[in-house]
Amino acid sequence: MDTGQASFEAGDYQHALIAFRNAAAIEPPLAEAHYQLGRTYVALGNVEDAYRALSKAVVLDQTHAEAQLQLATVLVARGQLDEAQSVAERVLEADPANARAHAILGAKHAATRDLLSAITEFQTAVELDPQRVENFSALGALHSAVNQPAEAEAAYRNAAAANPASVQAHVALGQLYFSRGDNAAAEEQMRVACDLDPLAVQPRLFLAQILLTVGRPGEAEKIYAELKTIAADDPSGYQALAQFYRSSGKNEEAVAELQSLIDAHPGDQNLKPLLVETLIDLQKLQQAEVLNRQVLSANPADSRGLLAAGRLLLAKQNYQDAQTALQKSLDVSASSDGHYYLGVAQRSLGLTELAKASFARSLALDPQAIQAALDLSQLEVKTGGHQEAMRLTEETLRKRPNLPSALLVQANASIAQGDYQRGEALLENALAQDPVSLSALAALLAVHTGQRRIHETLPRIAALAKQHPGIAGLHFLLALAHFGMQDVENSEASVQRSIALDPDMPSAYTLLANINLAKGLVDKAKENLRKAIELNPLGVTNHMALKNLYEKEGKWDEVKRLYEEARKVDPGSPYLANDLAYHYLEHGGDVHAAISLAESAKQKIPDSPVVADTLGWAYYKSGQHEPAIVQLKESVRLAPDNRVYHYHLGMAYLGAGQHELAKRSLRNAVEGERDFPHMASAKAALDQLSQAEF
Repeated sequence: MDTGQASFEAGDYQHALIAFRNAAAIEPPLAEAHYQLGRTYVALGNVEDAYRALSKAVVLDQTHAEAQLQLATVLVARGQLDEAQSVAERVLEADPANARAHAILGAKHAATRDLLSAITEFQTAVELDPQRVENFSALGALHSAVNQPAEAEAAYRNAAAANPASVQAHVALGQLYFSRGDNAAAEEQMRVACDLDPLAVQPRLFLAQILLTVGRPGEAEKIYAELKTIAADDPSGYQALAQFYRSSGKNEEAVAELQSLIDAHPGDQNLKPLLVETLIDLQKLQQAEVLNRQVLSANPADSRGLLAAGRLLLAKQNYQDAQTALQKSLDVSASSDGHYYLGVAQRSLGLTELAKASFARSLALDPQAIQAALDLSQLEVKTGGHQEAMRLTEETLRKRPNLPSALLVQANASIAQGDYQRGEALLENALAQDPVSLSALAALLAVHTGQRRIHETLPRIAALAKQHPGIAGLHFLLALAHFGMQDVENSEASVQRSIALDPDMPSAYTLLANINLAKGLVDKAKENLRKAIELNPLGVTNHMALKNLYEKEGKWDEVKRLYEEARKVDPGSPYLANDLAYHYLEHGGDVHAAISLAESAKQKIPDSPVVADTLGWAYYKSGQHEPAIVQLKESVRLAPDNRVYHYHLGMAYLGAGQHELAKRSLRNAVEGERDFPHMASAKAALDQLSQAEF
């Protein structure tokens, strides 16, 4: 027992464990030996063995209060809350002034959301034992949970007053002030905590965070640098400077710092993955890949290495394999970053709902994940979730006031809802923070284009392009503005300037193709659209624009090829599926493939008359006349003025032998002042029916 006690007090829990096991094995068994064994298991984090040893101690000596209190604490950890309450109440029967027993009851009530009872118990605990800072902290947190801010502050202040030399008490009070935005008071408490313990890491990390929040990064950097000496063996301390460089965008400095740390701490398995991530941020992909192979070679299940592998695949635009790799990393260990990058891969694959779920999970794991919140809010705008986008960006702006990207999302949500005045005001606010924000300028130009106010935006963009002649995006926006004003020559000059500055800008070639078409240069337009597709194979719009040009020329093989390429890019689009199906039906494609495509489109947009017509026509072409009639009747019901739909329905009736209904539908198709694409076929079918009657 003496050997175990000496080892325990020295923090050598493994040797304490051996000694107490030996003591507990001696007959007759001693309650104290089992208690000390259980306490050691708790120190080692072994809850199950602690539970068994402490239960044995209590059986051996039902008056052993310390064993009972330790057992009750373990029961709370195991979720056996009623049993924990029973044990604590037995202790209080013998000793009503036992502060630890009251704290255990408070923890039990807090776990069952009986917060008022929990407050009562913790209040009693701090009155009985004002030296236990953790009870004050629990009391403060409970007061905050029931919206009693004054009482919460009083609890934290009382902890510091009762324990003026406690680092933990001052840190807790400082955190409370920081959460309320009282940065000056938070800084004061953290400095007191730092003075109390010149080697304490936690208060220094919090102090640096406060300094960053109030815009004093130089002072924060100095603290992070000092931590390398103060906490030479604590990763949270010596890694802090590298993490600071990464978070502040100083990635070159981060790389140098991490490389020096790898040399100084070869056993720290976290440093190489951090360096890999930083190299990826710097687009030094080859170096990152070489280093990441080392990480995964040492441990194929390293979640950070797997995450980095996914990010490297993202950088190569290999989104399908990236999705697989990122999911594999999450299977090993869930992380906010893992879910975020999985969302990026899913968004790039057109899996919008899955991407939204991944971004939301990233944000749930890390409420400070600003980029996840912004990307999620952008997808919400895209899919009509404007109110949710507003909520997400409001939360982001509370954390980062006047963040231009958040203001831009709010502006787009407002514009999508038709509130152009508010949207424009938000765009101007974003531009006040970043006058050359290309996204904000593009959104403002789009609003003014719709309102025929391009003449207001054009001089502004022209002035910025003159002020910043090296920014390709500004010349591109100027080209868009000129094109909107039908000034083709100036538009072409500006877009050529943007291409000279950045020859890899796909949208510039798309605009140039539109300029070509305005000048009647169809072959040049096709050439520029092909270039845009080469630079951005994932841009479905360019595929469709080029497809339209070939369609006008009747080059159906090219049309088919472009449709199929677009489908590979966006396999989930019901519109592409429907259009490709109809192309197969009209230009010699596989009828069964057309049915499959049209059925998949029908599942996603069941109320579309266009899809009902395509599916019905596909059934007709395959000889399935009855299901064809069902779909084609629906298309006519939804769009009764479309003569093609009446023609298709008439042909389905004819195929099913329902001649009267066929004649009625075909007459509906041919009646009208103008021809329609199938006029000759409809008249021929009517003539066939008339001859059959005759």
